Parts: sequence; C-alpha cells; structure tokens
Amino acid sequence: MSEAERSTGGLTRRSFLATTALGASAVAAGSLTACASQVDESTRDELAQTGEEGEKYFQSCMGNCSSCGCPFWVHVREGKIVNITKPDLTLPDGSKNPYQEICVKGYTNIERMYSDHRIKYPMRRVEGTKRGEGEWERISWDEAVAEITAKWNELQQKYGRESIAFIGGSGNSNNSVFYTGRLAALMGATSCSSTYDMTGMMSNWTRMGFVQLTNSQNEYRDMLNSDNIFIWGANPTESMIVDYHLVAEAKEKGAKIIVIDPIFTTAASKADMFVPIRPGTDGLLAAGMAQIAMRDGFMDKKNLQTNTVGPFLVKESDGLYLRLSDLGGAEAGSEDDRILVYEGSNAIPFDEAQDPEVEGAFEVNGIAVKPAAQVLIDRINEWDLETISEYTDIPVATIEELAAIYTSGLSMIFTGFGLDHYANGQTAYEGMFALLDITGQECKHGAGITVADFSAPTAVGNLNLPTADLTDVMPGPTVYSSHFPQLVETGECGDIKADIKGLYVYNGNPIGNLPERQRWVSAFEAMELVVVADIFMSESATYADYVLPVAFLFERSDMIAGQSLFLKLTEKAVEPSFEAKPDFDIVTLLGKAMGFEDRFTLTLDEYLEGCVSNDVATAAGVTWERLKEEHAVFSYPEEPVVVGVNEFPLTATGRLEFYHEGILPMANAGQEFDQRKESCWFWEPPLEAWHENEKFSQYPLIFISERCKFKTHTMFNHVSSLQELDPEPFVKLSPKDAEARGIAEGDTVRLFNDRGYVVLKAVINNGCRPGVIVIDHGWEKDAFIEGHYSDLTSIETWPRYEGSNYFDCLCEMEKVQ
Repeated sequence: MSEAERSTGGLTRRSFLATTALGASAVAAGSLTACASQVDESTRDELAQTGEEGEKYFQSCMGNCSSCGCPFWVHVREGKIVNITKPDLTLPDGSKNPYQEICVKGYTNIERMYSDHRIKYPMRRVEGTKRGEGEWERISWDEAVAEITAKWNELQQKYGRESIAFIGGSGNSNNSVFYTGRLAALMGATSCSSTYDMTGMMSNWTRMGFVQLTNSQNEYRDMLNSDNIFIWGANPTESMIVDYHLVAEAKEKGAKIIVIDPIFTTAASKADMFVPIRPGTDGLLAAGMAQIAMRDGFMDKKNLQTNTVGPFLVKESDGLYLRLSDLGGAEAGSEDDRILVYEGSNAIPFDEAQDPEVEGAFEVNGIAVKPAAQVLIDRINEWDLETISEYTDIPVATIEELAAIYTSGLSMIFTGFGLDHYANGQTAYEGMFALLDITGQECKHGAGITVADFSAPTAVGNLNLPTADLTDVMPGPTVYSSHFPQLVETGECGDIKADIKGLYVYNGNPIGNLPERQRWVSAFEAMELVVVADIFMSESATYADYVLPVAFLFERSDMIAGQSLFLKLTEKAVEPSFEAKPDFDIVTLLGKAMGFEDRFTLTLDEYLEGCVSNDVATAAGVTWERLKEEHAVFSYPEEPVVVGVNEFPLTATGRLEFYHEGILPMANAGQEFDQRKESCWFWEPPLEAWHENEKFSQYPLIFISERCKFKTHTMFNHVSSLQELDPEPFVKLSPKDAEARGIAEGDTVRLFNDRGYVVLKAVINNGCRPGVIVIDHGWEKDAFIEGHYSDLTSIETWPRYEGSNYFDCLCEMEKVQ
C-alpha cells in the first residue's frame, strides 16, 4: 500500500468511487460512504438503505457557495468519519427547510478530510531552497510559534508595526476563523482585505445600506412569487446548484425564465428565452429597457416619490442636495437641515410633501435644481436605442421584447457577480437598480432583485466581534488586495505608508485566486517572512516559509449564521488529524507568544457562547444551551425577506439611493476620481475587454473564467473523485474563433497577452460567443500544461470600487505545434 493510501485508510480515487457510487445514485440516496477499508460490504449495503450508523454529529459545509454552510450529519465509527446525511430541518410552519441540500462537492468532504494533500505538521521551508520549490522540513509547534513570533518582533522593531500584513479570504465563514483579526489588531499589523465580488457588494450597499437579514436585496425564496425571472450576470446551475431548485419551482408555477449572458449556460438551456450580450454592456441594456418602459407609460411615479431619493432636489452647481441651510432656513449639518423637494411652486422639506415632483428643472432662490429622478432620466436618455443595440449586440426588437416581458407582471432580476468581474461592473448593477426604481418593480413580493450568495438569508443572534473588547487598541491600516502589490512595491497606497516585510495568510489562497497572479508571486517573493495557515497545501502555501496545519471542519466546533435560516452550532466529530489545530487555537498560541497572554484567555466554547450572549439572540429565542441541545435554531422571519416590505434601507436618507450625494471612492489609492460623474448611473466600457480598445487588434479575445459545479474557487482541487469527473482545465471557444486560428477539438493551445500566458487543451463549443473564450474557474498552477490563467488577468480597478476584475482581460490564442 502506498503512503498516500495509508494516509487515507486505503482510499484511492477509484476505490472511493466504487465504494460510494458517487453520482446520481449517491446523491439520490442522500448519503455518501467513504473510507472503504473502514466499512465492510454488508454494512455498506445497510447504510445505503438506512443512511444511519455509529455516532452522528451535527456539522455544516464550508464551501462558500450560495448556501455556504449546507447543514448535514456526519457519522462516525471507530473514530473515523464514514458517512454524510442530510438533516431534516423544518421551518416553524412545518415546511421543509429550502436551504439544506448537499451538492456533489459537499459529499466529497470525507475524502477531502482524509486526503494526502492535507498539511499534516508544522513545516519550515528548507534553508537554501526557493519559495515554490516544495522543499520542507517538519518542525514542532513550539518551534514554529517561537520562530515565527521572533521574526515578527524583529521585523516590527526594524520596519514598524504595520510591516506585518494579515490577509484572509473566504475559505469558510465560521466564527472561529475571524478570531485571527484579533491578533492582527493587537499587533497593529496591516490588514489586507480581499476584493473579489466587491464591486457587486458595494454597489448594493451604496444603494440600500447593509441589510442584516440578507446582506443585501431580496431573499431567494421570493422568486417563487415572481411572474418573470431574469437570470442576468449569474450562472446558478453551476455556482448555486443547491439553490437552483427555487428557480425550477418558480418555473413549474408558471414563471417565465429569461437568461442574459455572453455564454449559453446550462441555465440558458432551461430558460424560455436566451439573450447573448456583448460582455461589459449589461448596464446599457438595462438603460434601454428603462427607456422603453418610460416611453410606454410604465414609469412608477409613486415608487420614485416614496421609496427612492427620486424627488430630492439636486443643485446643478455642485451635485449636492438642496437643503434648508442653502435657503437660510436651518444651520448646516443640524437635524433641522432637511433635504428639499419641489411641490406646487415651492421647495419644501421632503417629509412635508404629499406629491413632490420627480421630473423637471426648477430655480429656487436663484439656485438651479433638478429632482434626482430627472438627473437619472437625463443620463439614461443620453443613449438612443440604436446605439444601445450596437454596443450590446442585441437587436432593438429583442430589447423591446425584454422590456415588454419585464413590465408584464412581477419581475425579479436574479443577478450574481459575473457583472462584478469587469472594471465597469458598477454600471451594470446601477443600471439594473435604475430599471427597478423607474418601473416600481421593487418593494413588493415577487419583484426586485436577488443576488447570488449575497441574498441568502442570514440568521440573527450571532454577533461575532473578535475585537469588540479591544477599545484601547489602535489597529493597523487596511489596504484592499487590489492595491496590496502596489503597497509592497512602492511602500505607499494613497494615505497608507508601510514597508511590508511579513505576510500571514489564512482562510484563503491569494496567489491561486486573485487577478494578475505574477504581481502576487512577486509580492510574496519580496517578503522576509511568509506564513500560511491552511488545511491543504494551496498554491499560496507553496510560496511560504512556514506552513501551519489547520483542522478540518469536522475536527472542530464552530458557529455559522451566514446564508442560513438557522443559527448553527457545529460539533467536533473527531480529533484533528496528525498535528492540525483550529485557527482559533493557532491564533491563541501566536498571540500569547507575542506577549498578549491576557488578551487570549478564552476557550473556543467560551468565545462562541459570547457570540450569542446579546439582546438580539435573546429576542430571537437563541441561547447557548439551546444551541448545544438542538444544534440549529431557526432565527429568521418566516416569510421571505423583501426590501421595502419587511426589511428597509439602512441609508443616510432611509431610502433607496440611485443618486449618491458626495460619493467618494472605497479607498484612496492615489487615483483620479470624478465625484460628479459617479453620483448617478452612467456607462463607460470596461477598462480593457472592449472591441474599441487600442489593444484589441493585438489581443482580440475576451477571457472569462466560468463557475464550475466541481469547484468553489480553489477549495475543491485535488479531490480524486471530482478529478474523475473533471480531470483537467480546458478552454472553450467558438467554431468561428477556432477556424480562424486553425484549432481543432483537443488541440493544445497557448493563450497570451503582455502579462503572461497559459497552455491547455481546447474544446470547441457552439455556446461560446465569437470573440469570447472561457475557462472553468478554480484551477491552480499544477493543473495547467504551462503557465496559469490568472497570469493573463489585470489587477487594475475602477476609481470608485476596489474590485477583482477577472473578466476585464484581452488576450490572443495560438495552436501549440
């Protein structure tokens, strides 16, 4: 038996598949049995019938998918996890919990836990070897902690407290992982905040504030009340496979499904209408639909008046709202200094108006003003339908049809973060918001917008605040990951000045996941010390000086509130493998060694109990004792959350804000910023992925990385059973693009641009739009023949938002001879 087989109890790729019958039969049975050497054939037959055996512990997945944290039971025999089964959670009305499916990835968690790819022991890079070469020597935890903290102290004394940087990711969203932020704050270290999906998230938050119950927008369940569902900028059959049933159920109830996407996806194959669109032009399409809706009498004046900032008067001189103080009626900045609207022939405080104007241009005491809605309408009307059709590559007749469907009944836009992956993604989101605001398709069940993995429910009662008691501590600066390489290279990023020399990576894989990979490799190489804490030997971990083994989710207790109707307390089912430790324990060891003994006195259970010791939890009926007994406690409204119905905007105005007074960029990175332009919807093309770009003649292909049901970012790599189903990366291209380059099915091709290249196999696909090529997202360097697909991408961002613009990328392709 090989060393790999010994480490997994004799489990190999083929024996795993044979034992579990992975696929339709296993998923249909709702269970997956692993570790063939631990379970005899008769027991396997029994398990296939009953799905029960041994001790069982309540657990939850950590896939960071749409239903991040799908609940399940894990079954233990003789100290080994042998099975996963679904729980039977029910809502207060007795109906089935709609968020408790388990996907093919979730069922492979047993294999992942016993994988030979796990980091087993603390390890140090062999002296004299280069980062990335994979030469390691095993050391003890005492040695690792002593050496790491000694180097941290040395670097901070020499270069300043901010010279150590901590960067996390979204490997899981359990409470204990965020405890790492406590150590970063106490050390005064620089925090590097990841920016994937940030444009989408910030666009939503800027419009309506942070909504506690869903993060933002309307909960998925509300699609069941819709007449029309526009899947737009999302790929739910791949990225939301456990929640796609809600779309299917809505269709069974009679909803019409429209998919708008550059690529013909599986969701498109199930839709009533598919509309291929030129990448990066979604905001223009939304504006065209809004223009038609207004033309045809579907503008909802009442919605603009009462639910949005539509009637608020905007001064033409500076783009700020007209207030009483501008007319000498109140002290500027006081509570009495209210925003004015125009009613009759006077400007009056908005809260005194009955029927304020939303269109027109007025003069108030010599000050030229317009309602915010008129500013938006003017921006939309700058574009005529023929130009919108030309740029989107959608016929005018099709845009007319889309607008007619949208206004024919209750319409829900089901969007995701595909739009976010172009630098101009905000123009897409804000165009959609404008369409909702103008037509009144919001603030009612069945209408509005739902956002992939951002509109999932968030159970209440969990206040995970790892730094709440550190009121006497001055934390270090925060830089967004899109500008972290700049900070490393120059020592400056806007107002931040830091000589970064040490990096601690946890809960993420920046080299494997973030754009312009070579900049990240260079940033790692510039460090005097890189420490990576992870469950698996990720691509980032290979560039570390020290790797620390993290316990798998079944090997620790934790709490999860995100993307669930239930607040969940997961149970430690088995002891950590080898010498792995939970993140909480690792941070506690490092914190004490850094001299913060009195700040790291809690046990994990004490910390988790503190997370539910609050008034919100009490009001929701959540207690520590109840969680320990029931594991999952329902703490959410029974009806789907809809903004404007049972959740309300948490903005400064208390309204949905399509106009942003005095908007500022997320961060000062030294960029130029046009505040007036950014105050309301506008459209400009992507920074790079555009046919009018000067680089287009040299690099005429737009590269998109598509979501794949076998991966969530890079978290499910090196899973043997999944590799049987999806063994290697390939690039999909249209027959037209293949013919132009002499490429046949299965040929080895090279994609390249000024930033880098990747070599892999080609697959010709009629679902690809000519000029657009697609690679499944989530592969790491060892999967490609040469190079890396993230070497093609750009780290450049839009001035307003710190986004990870994976799709804003031009390249060329050639056949490898």
